[in-house]
Amino acid sequence: RNLKHGCEGCRIQDKNCSWIKKDCALVRKKQIEFCFECEDFPCANLMKLDQRHLRNDKVSLVDNLLRIKEIGAKQWLKEQEDKWRCPKCGGNICIIDRECYDCGHEID
Repeated sequence: RNLKHGCEGCRIQDKNCSWIKKDCALVRKKQIEFCFECEDFPCANLMKLDQRHLRNDKVSLVDNLLRIKEIGAKQWLKEQEDKWRCPKCGGNICIIDRECYDCGHEID
């Protein structure tokens, strides 16, 4: 298959979330690494983005950030790798369409 390519994430590209960055001076100036470090967490801008991701992708950015705060980024990334690994071939599952990039297997 290999028709799709997985998202490498903003941090790998040395960027922060472009949606938050445009409206958040703390993120833009790299004064904070994660939104939960801000006293306004979760701000209205993040909540708007979170609702869109919940509706479209069934993923909560706020929940993810709270989990990162709880266990750290490295452990959270490990959890995500395990969560989104295809049970059929071991490839990566796309969080948007819930389909394996490699074999096309779909999950619920």
